[in-house]
Amino acid sequence: MSAPDWLDELALQAGPPWLGMGTRNLPAAEWLVADDDRDRDLIRKAVLLDTRHAEVFAALDSPAVNTASIEVLELVLAATGPQAVPTDLHPLDAAGRLVQEDLCLIVLRDGAPHLDAASLCFPSYWRLADKLGRPMADVHGPVAHYGEELAAKVDTFLPRLGRDRLVWRRNWSIHDDPSYFLADPTPPHRVVPPEGLWLRSERQTLRRLGSAEVILFAIRTQQVPLAVLGERPDVAHRMAKAIGAWSPTMTAYKGVHGAQAARPWLASL
Repeated sequence: MSAPDWLDELALQAGPPWLGMGTRNLPAAEWLVADDDRDRDLIRKAVLLDTRHAEVFAALDSPAVNTASIEVLELVLAATGPQAVPTDLHPLDAAGRLVQEDLCLIVLRDGAPHLDAASLCFPSYWRLADKLGRPMADVHGPVAHYGEELAAKVDTFLPRLGRDRLVWRRNWSIHDDPSYFLADPTPPHRVVPPEGLWLRSERQTLRRLGSAEVILFAIRTQQVPLAVLGERPDVAHRMAKAIGAWSPTMTAYKGVHGAQAARPWLASL
């Protein structure tokens, strides 16, 4: 496997701060990203939605969620082309089966953005059932440094996002388990980098829907063996430097499942 182009989109600055919004404007035509993995990803989603539906789909029954879900399905069909849609599915459930992205509805209510619905087949160390209906600050509560570095920025940014503006950002992590549905971390185990490690990234997009109080958060999960960084020592060195600058809190949160083990190999390239 070759090094993907999205490596150049990773935010690899050494902290502090260790977290940042990093949002960039996005043309509407580039909202969804389909690639050669599309059929594979849609099969993965279909299996999960058919066999573990309660774990990967949930939606509060509210006017905001119901209206927004219909709009999301319309947006997906407009972007992907006409497709047969089962009429017995929740509109957000149907939309999630048509794209590689996970789809989350963030509802602005009670003075804060809340996660009120999602088709979430590819989580990274979190469970939808634990987060549904909670404010975004609570959803991200376990994330190291989120409270002091990002919570206020997110809660301010989302209500101000204009209807004619789409934005995107990326995150990255190193995992010792290649599963796309990864609700819980695999118990730490010994690896010999780069074997047994994967670079995982989420291309995240945000767009306000026609309903002023709802924002669609789409998450495209992409993953490659860490070994592909052998082709990109420039990226590997920056990644090693970023990992080496993590605070103890960030290391405990993000480093024990592969990142710390990978750092010497990354720096050696």
